[in-house]
Amino acid sequence: MAQTTLLREGDNAFERTIEMLDMIYEFPDDFSDEELEGLAGYLNPDIRNTVMGLFDIKSARSVEVFFIKKVIDILREARDARNEGRKKLVFIPFTFPPELIFAFDNLFPVCTEIIAGLAVNVCAGQGERFWDFAMGMGLPDSLCSANTMTIGSFLMGPGIRPDAIVSNSPGSCNPNAKIHAFAADYLGVPQFILEKPNDDSERGRELYYEYLCRLIGDLEEFAGEELSAQKLRTVMERIDKLAELYNEYWELRKARPCPAHNIFNANLFMLRSLMWGRQEAVDLFQRMIDLSRERLRTGEYTAPEEVARAYITFIPALFDLNGFYPWMEKRGITILGDILGVQFFPPVDLSSRESMLRCISEIGFNFPMIRQMGGESMSLRWLEDLSYVVKDLGADCCIYCGHHACKHTAGSLAFVRRELMKQTGVPTLVMMGDSFDKRNYPMSMIQQEIGAFVDNVVSKRKSGKRRRKRKTAAD
Repeated sequence: MAQTTLLREGDNAFERTIEMLDMIYEFPDDFSDEELEGLAGYLNPDIRNTVMGLFDIKSARSVEVFFIKKVIDILREARDARNEGRKKLVFIPFTFPPELIFAFDNLFPVCTEIIAGLAVNVCAGQGERFWDFAMGMGLPDSLCSANTMTIGSFLMGPGIRPDAIVSNSPGSCNPNAKIHAFAADYLGVPQFILEKPNDDSERGRELYYEYLCRLIGDLEEFAGEELSAQKLRTVMERIDKLAELYNEYWELRKARPCPAHNIFNANLFMLRSLMWGRQEAVDLFQRMIDLSRERLRTGEYTAPEEVARAYITFIPALFDLNGFYPWMEKRGITILGDILGVQFFPPVDLSSRESMLRCISEIGFNFPMIRQMGGESMSLRWLEDLSYVVKDLGADCCIYCGHHACKHTAGSLAFVRRELMKQTGVPTLVMMGDSFDKRNYPMSMIQQEIGAFVDNVVSKRKSGKRRRKRKTAAD
């Protein structure tokens, strides 16, 4: 009972997050450094880190204000549509394409990991009380904090509830699948599962398409509507535009120095998991690209020089945005991306309902995490994608931020790290922590590890190569 008193009646992570974000909604589109510092002074340290993480780098400020406002719009729409009985609220994991749910008139998707990430960044205590409550119920601490914090908050007392849960995590993210299955049973709501075969051949893809069609049939019955080709086409047209923007953004990150801000990687994860297929995603992605293109034209870079081009081989640390993204950018460390941002989009065929669903099927089959951790060989698929990304984007180092629930990646890490070094020549820093819970590995330790890695490994390797090149040229 002591835990429930920490929240007002009717509050949970979803509602509390919206209340806190409503303050940011009143921000002007642009504001001075002095105004930002004055605002940050009124906030508790947990929220201050988030505000500074989003807005501290002035050139990205207007884009990030626009970004947060669009996120708030989506969350408000989900809340109001559910409370007014206009739509049924469907929880999805970060491995499921929300665009499919957006194609229904009577359903609205919300990604559980996004709610946890927002709670960690805007609620006092950073979501820790939600995790502790779930542990107090007797749930195992091997579960993933990314969704346990969200689910835990919904178990604490009255408040908005999902009407259903859709999951495609079994086989690729089992802790994720377990907590969603528990939540569906505990809350008494239906769970719809999209199974992903571990067969990467055409046979496996065809089987996945059959499973997807079966899922759509179940959702149609649950929603009380048939998925119309017209609504699906509207969503698919936006997906086609988003894929075009994604490919342009990918090319922009190849430039040296990289013109895209580090915080844009967090934006991309939010876009993909919460609003992909919506016009808000198109508008925000376009602004990110326009700013990056302008910075490329002017040669603008936050630090005096780009000292390292890092790729996050798994999930970044998301509990302190300021300590991770701007901190590295100010030190000249570019974050070129992370495994959650690797997506291979097929051509969009709008000619028929089947052609569009086959496109959705291909997108889902190659979704981040599903593609790597749900493949025939997790370690080989993970290595294949990392090797491609490192070479194509020109990374000179990799960083693995371990997530405590992801034991499968920890088990494959030694092999992937060794073989990645052989194939690309780039070193990998390994850290074991938790993306959402700072108690496992605080940001001060992460910064210390990254700083030492860049100074003692990456920089020395680069200077050594320059010396060898000069000597060869002289000879």
